[in-house]
Amino acid sequence: MIAILLLLGILSFTQVELTGAVVGVCYGRNGDNLPSQQQVIDLYKSNGITRMRIYDPDQATLQALKGSNIELILDVPKDKLQSLTDATTAANWVNTNIKAYSPDVKFKYIAVGNEVEPNDGYSNYVLQAMQNIQNAINSANLQIKVSTAIKTDLVASPAYPPDSGVFSDAAINYIRPIIKFLVSNGSPLLANVYPYFAYKDNPSIGLDYSLFTKQDKNDAGYTNLFDAILDALYAALEKEGANNVNVVVSESGWPSAGGNVGATVENAGTYYKNLISHVKGGTVKRPNGPIETYLFAMFDEDLKTGDESEKHFGVFNPDRSPKYQLKAQIGACYGRDGNNLPPQQQVINLYKSKGITRMRIYDPDEATLQALKGSNIELILGVPNDKIQSLTDSKTATNWVNTNVKPYSPSVKFRYITVGNEIEPSDPLSKNVVTAMQNIQKAINSANLQNQIKVSTAIKTDLVTNPYPPNKGVFSDPALPYIKPIVNFLVQNGAPLLVNVYPYFSYVGNQKSISLEYALFTQKGKNDAGYQNLFDAILDSVYAALEKVNAPNLKIVVSESGWPSQGGVGASDQNAGTYYKNLINHVKGGTIKRPKGPIETYLFAMFDEDLKKGAETEKHFGLFRPDKSPKYQITFN
Repeated sequence: MIAILLLLGILSFTQVELTGAVVGVCYGRNGDNLPSQQQVIDLYKSNGITRMRIYDPDQATLQALKGSNIELILDVPKDKLQSLTDATTAANWVNTNIKAYSPDVKFKYIAVGNEVEPNDGYSNYVLQAMQNIQNAINSANLQIKVSTAIKTDLVASPAYPPDSGVFSDAAINYIRPIIKFLVSNGSPLLANVYPYFAYKDNPSIGLDYSLFTKQDKNDAGYTNLFDAILDALYAALEKEGANNVNVVVSESGWPSAGGNVGATVENAGTYYKNLISHVKGGTVKRPNGPIETYLFAMFDEDLKTGDESEKHFGVFNPDRSPKYQLKAQIGACYGRDGNNLPPQQQVINLYKSKGITRMRIYDPDEATLQALKGSNIELILGVPNDKIQSLTDSKTATNWVNTNVKPYSPSVKFRYITVGNEIEPSDPLSKNVVTAMQNIQKAINSANLQNQIKVSTAIKTDLVTNPYPPNKGVFSDPALPYIKPIVNFLVQNGAPLLVNVYPYFSYVGNQKSISLEYALFTQKGKNDAGYQNLFDAILDSVYAALEKVNAPNLKIVVSESGWPSQGGVGASDQNAGTYYKNLINHVKGGTIKRPKGPIETYLFAMFDEDLKKGAETEKHFGLFRPDKSPKYQITFN
């Protein structure tokens, strides 16, 4: 979607299988300022984008895709269609552009033509070309589906209500044999779905209906235009006896500039963010999602012809910087308290393969730092509690930074240094935390890294008392002398406060007042304080406490949050999977006190850790088993 939403740092792009969206991005090359193909593939991988569409068999792109595990829609350009009506030419095309690269390149669909109009001369060639390509695919013993990509205006207008959708008289003779081909081969129909153009051309369509922001249903039962367009197409397919043909949304996007109506960065960002979230589910006619969807497009393309808006559909700028801040900012904590865990390089590879682009570690483990080099994974690096007292000496702090940070930067993308984890105000170490933070900050400044790395500490939420209603949250009397100097340091240095937020422990400690649904994000209604989930209530109580110590603008990073799969009350695979899935989706937005998300959040933890001390549950917070198999069917970013 995932990042998406990383964008980007922040558009949740990642293929969210299972309970999530299946989102890819179209890669067009109609620009004179675009990065190289290898750089593009690296950008897909670093942002967890696992599906791609390209519009011709560009050899440099196909070479760069080898071994990437990115699934591909490969187009046959329109100007090649006529030649492929010859079976020998089609076989040569498949042998040259597909067979030579498979299985190193993961071909998913071949799109024979894009948006061919029924009255276009090319329409005479599409079906025969599809049949020849399919025969060649079969001869090569490849499991690749052949289709074509259509515009939704093949459905007669007006297609409202959507259930009345039918292919137009002009389109029917073109599309009917294609549908029969798709049915006989078990292939989907590819459709380019653009609410933007429908909105632009029809003043009666509201912007909120087009951007997925409309709250109530219209008289046909729809809250958004995307579903209405898609369901009109499904209705037309049903009228052709193709009830079981699946539609893949092969393009959908919104321009950020160039149009007379609605083409703004704000609208485009809203559309992409909401689309990624929305296609995890289905439509009114096809409620069982997800909807496989490809965002159009990866880059702005300055050589595109036609309307000026055509040049501005990119989710990235040509310099590879993200255009939108859309992605859920999800990381995962990597603890090593186990005797059966994979080596560090395998762990980093697992993060990368799952599109997890942020990590927290609890000490400067050299093997982990070496493996992180060049990975583009952003890092929270912990100063262990037992090292804090030594760092009250400025030289020792400088040596610590020079040993554990400076030699690895910029190859390792340090984000925060957290000086201590969950130190209690009553712990003698608490008197040393601020001084150690100050010394680490000075060493960071001396290394000229202050603009890249922020220094903080990670606290437990039980430093807050009177947490309900959340707006009454205040730091407890024992905590105040400890936390106030820390808050002052953070405000002065523009650093966030790191907070470990665990609805699980609140639920276990107060089951009479806290329901499981409230803790797992599954409660339907709001409580008397206006909250629908415990996570937001806990977080807002800390924000309220910060406001009362004159830090209303201090940002919180959720440096740990998780749910155990066994070992205690409410600890089960089902509950843990539900919590993680809902947490990942929820933190794309904000809380009541801080409604403008996303909330930067780190899931605890990457692995079950069999050497953890304390309650049995502490050993079972892992998202993955020690053999690297996933414990839950969820995705990240």
